[in-house]
Amino acid sequence: MIKTMSKSLAVLALMLVSSLALAHTGLKESTPADGTTVKMPPAAIDLVFTADVRLIKFELSSNEQVLETGFKPVADTMTRFSVATPSLTAGSYTVNWAVIGADGHTVTNSFSFSVDPAAVAASQ
Repeated sequence: MIKTMSKSLAVLALMLVSSLALAHTGLKESTPADGTTVKMPPAAIDLVFTADVRLIKFELSSNEQVLETGFKPVADTMTRFSVATPSLTAGSYTVNWAVIGADGHTVTNSFSFSVDPAAVAASQ
């Protein structure tokens, strides 16, 4: 009886943890994509999320220097966002973002990409 109860509690706990993990919204895709090298500097960075969110942070940095993008937190909930970028040059860039999902939780993450006009097999 105790063994059966322990198994039932373990299954219940696993289901609870799984549902909580699925409740948070994540980044579905970005342009440029994480880890890619593009030949041309993007005029904007596009973010697509798995559900409607409020984008509250967008920070673009290179060589540990935050670049000015003019980003302001967005009050409307959407799945797609496009943030204009300053005149980017060749180099490596990191995007740090934060969103608030419908469940009220803040989700943060980052991704990186590079700009290399001389790249032979650059991926866009």
